[in-house]
Amino acid sequence: MIIIPAIDIRGGRCVRLAQGDYAAETVYDDDPVRIAVRFATAGAARVHVVDLDAARGKPDKKTLAAAQAVVSALVERGVGVEIGGGIRTAAMAAKWLEAGATAVVLGSIAVTKPALAQQICEDNPAAVLLGLDVLHGEARAEGWTEPAGDADEHLRNWTAWPVAGVVRTDVSRDGMLRGPDVDGLAACIAATQHPVIASGGITSLADLDTCMAAGAAGAIIGRALYEGHIGLREAIAAFPARELASSRAE
Repeated sequence: MIIIPAIDIRGGRCVRLAQGDYAAETVYDDDPVRIAVRFATAGAARVHVVDLDAARGKPDKKTLAAAQAVVSALVERGVGVEIGGGIRTAAMAAKWLEAGATAVVLGSIAVTKPALAQQICEDNPAAVLLGLDVLHGEARAEGWTEPAGDADEHLRNWTAWPVAGVVRTDVSRDGMLRGPDVDGLAACIAATQHPVIASGGITSLADLDTCMAAGAAGAIIGRALYEGHIGLREAIAAFPARELASSRAE
């Protein structure tokens, strides 16, 4: 299981939201590149980057510039990048991949415009992750602000798409330091043959053990890193995978 630290950017700054609530924001650094370099120095093989402004359909020039700078800094240091937030066109997906991103994360369009999302996946095989943001069994879109249908149905629809994996985020736990939704994660893993990355609520090394035992191919860590509940070097040493597994072990 690969450890993936997260950098969420809003207004050009590195922030975390509580349960996806844009009114419940904590700023951790005014310079997201500084955080990216810190993660690279600690040994991260991959970093999860999100443009929160674009995610809810309100692009911000400072945020876009910061995201571009973060991607460039990580690519220069040989660190993989998965970038998401507001990627709603084939052109935008291509732009990030051309900039050196390892994968783009399709969130809203994966659940609201599946035909377009599938085409982007087919145009970029194994370079797309599908974001499944879940709140009480229902998928969410537009920066988690809008309902978007049954999560399990979306998983079934994605079965044959040539994707790198699925990022499953439990919105109710994201940024709350309450531990992951293990039952929901396990159900997601059982419902798809795509690798699944766990996201939301991971607070300790024990939580990471639980995610790996459930079959997660990766785990995204945000607030727990920023507030010292988990040390990145320690987590990487405990879970030393350097790449996202191409398939889930049976």
